[in-house]
Parts: sequence; C-alpha cells; structure tokens
Amino acid sequence: MADFAARVSQGHIGRARYLAKNEAVRNTRTTIMKLPLTLKSISSAFAAAQTLVDLATDQANESAEERNQIELDDLSLAYGKGATGRGMATGGAKAIKELEKEQKTRSTRMVRDGLDAALLDIATFYRDIMMVQAGANDGLINKELENQITTYAANTKPHTTINKINAIMAARTNLGHNAAPLLTVEALMCVLAR
Repeated sequence: MADFAARVSQGHIGRARYLAKNEAVRNTRTTIMKLPLTLKSISSAFAAAQTLVDLATDQANESAEERNQIELDDLSLAYGKGATGRGMATGGAKAIKELEKEQKTRSTRMVRDGLDAALLDIATFYRDIMMVQAGANDGLINKELENQITTYAANTKPHTTINKINAIMAARTNLGHNAAPLLTVEALMCVLAR
C-alpha cells in the first residue's frame, strides 16, 4: 500500500497519506484511471466526462457538507438565533446570506480542484504510455495498469500521446480560467477518444 501511495502521489506526502488511509479515495482514483481505456467513441467520451464531473462534484459536496452546516450553525448562534428575547441581531440574515454565497463559491472551487487532480492523474496514464513507447518501462507511476498501458502504447504513436498530454494540460488551464467544467471535460474526452 505504501509503495502504491508513494508512486501515485508523486512525492506529495499529504496526498500519499490520504490515499493510503482512505479506500473510497483509492476506488475513485481507480475509476478515474480506467476512464481513458473506455474512450472508444464520442458517446463514450461524453459518458466519461460526465462520470469525471460527477465524481468531482460528489467528492466536493461530501467534503463541504458537514463543514458548511457547522459554519452556518456557528454564525447563526453568534447572531443570537435560538436565544430568548429579540431573536437574531441586526445584520444576522445578511451575514448568513454572505456565508452561503462564500460556501457556494468554495464548493465550485473544490469541484474545479477535484477535476484538476483527476486530470493530473489521467496525465500520468499518458505519461506512462509515453515512457513505454520510449522503452523505459521501469519508472511507471501506474504499475497496477502496466498491461493496459503496454497494450495502449503498442497501438498508438508517441506524437499522439504527446498531443493528448497537451490537451489535458490545456483543459487544466481552461478550468483555471473558470471555463464550464462539464463542457471543458467533454471537449477533452473527445480529444482523448481520437
């Protein structure tokens, strides 16, 4: 487990620990890493894009849900909600609306960050393909997919692999510039399906 976590986290200690301790995260990563293998047509590209966005959204919502409720409860309590007497202090409703807006913005950012991490993982798949195409099988990040990577590498050309990695990096840049997540990932998956 430690070897797997160290390899796929690429030296990021926090991510390695998170992967090693959380089976659900490992399962999500496995699903993400198998998406490129499903890209056979435009329809499979759209399905893969939807899967990726859904995974990122679910992960962001799961991580934010409890935190958001605690923040909301704490703020409401600070403004006197539930207390005897007058009720909430002046400005409490406005503060709650601002907090909800901030939480929505943070949730959107978390989805984008989740997609970015997933795209980096997918980039390692194509990086491994490029390594096999160059004859360097020793340094594979995704050793658990070595057979699929070797088969994929034998059936594609190195310049195609480089173009796919560049498309992933361009999609990451677009997400960083607030492009629509589903549209961006759909466009990327269509490129990867070629």
